[in-house]
Amino acid sequence: MAQIAVTLDRRDPPVGVVALLGDHDVASSRRLENELAVLLDDGVGVVADLRETTFIDSQSLSVLLSARHQAEEAALGFALVLPDDPATQVNRLLDLTRLNDAFAVSASVDGARAAARAGVTAGHRGAGVR
Repeated sequence: MAQIAVTLDRRDPPVGVVALLGDHDVASSRRLENELAVLLDDGVGVVADLRETTFIDSQSLSVLLSARHQAEEAALGFALVLPDDPATQVNRLLDLTRLNDAFAVSASVDGARAAARAGVTAGHRGAGVR
């Protein structure tokens, strides 16, 4: 079963960190959508930590992209944390779909938090990410 962990960093402005562990597909996409919606509805920027994500399908990617658009419309930040390995499934999927620049990306949670706090949603590459 896919795991989703949510933590809230209350520093000003607050940022929610949603960590996806394992495989994520249509079965877990609804929960992911709900977790992201709660944060965005509360006016909280979002970091999606995908370092421990071994698989993500197109539905889950669509949920992340939709949440990023919602964050942008609400002037909130939205950033991904990706492993510094371009061969991971998530990195390959972003490359294949040409969505690399659709997200702010960092190799660390701290870098992604900083981007989200700054209101960044797309095109930003933090340290260590290609």
